[in-house]
Amino acid sequence: MVALLPIPIKNRNNPLKRLDEQGQTNREVLNEVLRRVLHPLTYKHSPSAESGYYNVLCADGNFRRCKPVLAAWLADCPEYSDLLHLERHVCSWCEWPKNEDGDYVPRDKQHPRRDHNQYRTLSDANTKAADAELVSRHVHRGFNVFQHIPCIVSDLPKPNLLHTMQVGMLHHLQKWIFHFMKTHEWLDKYNSIWLSVPAYHDLPPQTKSYEEVSQWNGKEMKETSRYLLGVVTQSLRGGSPAQHPKFNRAIECTRALLEFYMYARYKSHDDATLSYMEDALCYFHTFKDVFLLRRAGKKAKAKANALRTELVKARKVDEETNAET
Repeated sequence: MVALLPIPIKNRNNPLKRLDEQGQTNREVLNEVLRRVLHPLTYKHSPSAESGYYNVLCADGNFRRCKPVLAAWLADCPEYSDLLHLERHVCSWCEWPKNEDGDYVPRDKQHPRRDHNQYRTLSDANTKAADAELVSRHVHRGFNVFQHIPCIVSDLPKPNLLHTMQVGMLHHLQKWIFHFMKTHEWLDKYNSIWLSVPAYHDLPPQTKSYEEVSQWNGKEMKETSRYLLGVVTQSLRGGSPAQHPKFNRAIECTRALLEFYMYARYKSHDDATLSYMEDALCYFHTFKDVFLLRRAGKKAKAKANALRTELVKARKVDEETNAET
């Protein structure tokens, strides 16, 4: 372990002004810890040809002159925002407008990459115009250790299957499907088919319905991705003619995102596989409106939690009854 980063206490009952002040303090503490940990990698005032090189003991028992370079940083989206001094729910790679969040953007219409050297210049300027420019780009003013390290800061965040897909988009998709089934009163059929999936090699059988699980991890999402499309397709069979277009769009949206995820798991890519991923992503954004029209708010989440508690209690009663008989 290199360092244990401080985790501030979460207290959402404080006034908004107090929360903003605490957020600024938390960022300053985090950057000070990172400054001390990453000090050997930071810029020198008078760098020489030998700056940054160290004698490193290698696996063969010999020492070699090596220069450590910061190349990647794996984290989830909120942690990237804290590390890079960005506002929450903004892109870490490019200056994506918040009003376009969640929209599909073709390759030829990509937004400009984030220039952290420019952010550093604006922050050091300490003028109203510079502060306004930082606000317009959703960047916090102040010291950021990554702006003092010889690297391309916007290249440090790397997409990974765990945070981006398994506990990210696949988890969102599961929520959308659950509320879609509940809205169309097909939840009982969906749960029945979900629980009937048999064990297969390294795939364990499902013993709980989706709403009975309080928290999903990456391994569980990886397992469910192997049969989720089949469960959704079988669950949406039948229905009235008026429901068929919505059901087909829900199936196509699920298929597109799972196809993108399966391609993303490839260890290497060529132009063909990247083109397939781009097509799958485009299809997903084309059909996702069938779920987003019914996206859950706070009240729906509270009801879902209450329903999960009731189902868990009912299942325990059934198990006790069966055990007695």
